[in-house]
Amino acid sequence: MFRVSILPTAVLVAGLSTPCFAQVKLEFKHAEKGAANYKTTTSLHQVLTINGMDVETKSEEVTTSSEKGGSRDSAGKLPVVRKIETLQVQVDLPGGINLSFDSANPDGNKSDNPTLAALQKAFKAIVGTSYTIVVDKTGKVAAVEGSDKILENANDVDDATKEQIKSRFSAEKLKKAVEQEYAVLPDILVRKGEPWERTETMDIGGGQTLTFTRRYEYEGATKEDGKTLDKIGAKALAVKYSMEPNPQAPAKVTKSDLTIDSSEGTILFDREAGRIVHRQGKTRIKGDMTLDIQGNELPTKLDLTIESKSDLQPASK
Repeated sequence: MFRVSILPTAVLVAGLSTPCFAQVKLEFKHAEKGAANYKTTTSLHQVLTINGMDVETKSEEVTTSSEKGGSRDSAGKLPVVRKIETLQVQVDLPGGINLSFDSANPDGNKSDNPTLAALQKAFKAIVGTSYTIVVDKTGKVAAVEGSDKILENANDVDDATKEQIKSRFSAEKLKKAVEQEYAVLPDILVRKGEPWERTETMDIGGGQTLTFTRRYEYEGATKEDGKTLDKIGAKALAVKYSMEPNPQAPAKVTKSDLTIDSSEGTILFDREAGRIVHRQGKTRIKGDMTLDIQGNELPTKLDLTIESKSDLQPASK
């Protein structure tokens, strides 16, 4: 981040009494006994062009989750329990293969495909599970605890799927994810129009990640449903793909050169409550990749659109 620090004296003095130059502090607040519920929708539309043939995949995941704060200990640490309340998943694969899951009816729409059936069991296992985020007195994530208990509901899941769940919900990965979530806000006071950048990683499964360079900009205060909120614009500037070594993977990406085709996003932040109330974004990624399938390298083009939306839900009466 950079800040313009050399200004004509007259402009600097005038700015001291002009509202549009006012600095604001955006920071998360972690209240004892606080509670919040969020609904998050994430969708992906991917087209891989291999040897001139398009392979299309679509997916949508809708999750509701809850957060409940406890009491601070003598060192000022606050436990916050995050729980997966509901989950709906729809995946459309090439060849007319579809996967559906709804935690309201977890045993419905059972797939005859062993791989998809294993995924349905995994989804069923993680619904209702929780872990605890321990926040220190400065607001930093001190630890994530209890994530190992997620496997307690996975008795009906094969060993390979258990390992995937264990990896995805490891304390280390969850801690990094929450730290990234909390790091979205600027480190210092900002004025309208001032930007900051973050490096953020998105886990897309199968040991694959997308690492984004994202630019945020404070756009000032706005009124939403009679409440004053702070608006932040978001835009991905660059992206890199990586894949963990996995000898069992049927296909491996040996090379990738991806760029951001388009990107836009918005965050609405409640400064008084110290929490995000709305966040949405849409990013389209294009580029070239080289797939290794059983030793055969195939030039591939990727066209991937990621959309996400997360909203704070009204408090229950």
